[in-house]
Amino acid sequence: ALTSNKPTDWSDDQNAVWQSVEDHWDHLINKRVDQFIEYIHPDMMGYGHESPIPVDRPWLHKWVGFWTKTTDIAICELRPVDIHIHGDIAILQYLIFTVEKNAEGGKRVIRRYTMTWQRGKDHWVVIGSHNNLMDETLRG
Repeated sequence: ALTSNKPTDWSDDQNAVWQSVEDHWDHLINKRVDQFIEYIHPDMMGYGHESPIPVDRPWLHKWVGFWTKTTDIAICELRPVDIHIHGDIAILQYLIFTVEKNAEGGKRVIRRYTMTWQRGKDHWVVIGSHNNLMDETLRG
């Protein structure tokens, strides 16, 4: 599992949302771009630390395709902060800590996410996202 610790009192819906988050990141880390994109709603909108322009599904497909060819994840920890369910909409906040390696070397990266997910046919899908880097202190 990508998460070593999460609340034990979550509802079935909260656990289902979090499983979608874990599956989504597992696809990214293991360079399965097409499966990763299946967790993104066609009308998704957001902002990410890696882009000065708004992020959408086509942009993510392009960026993640490039990123997975140039970056390896040595280890990853997902840490939930909170999940609120509103019918078929979930708003969640979490942190992800990774150690990444690429042609420039290695670095420790901590990202903070606020995401909006919608209940889908097979799993929850991202409809809105905003993330930023919290720390990039270790290189080499």
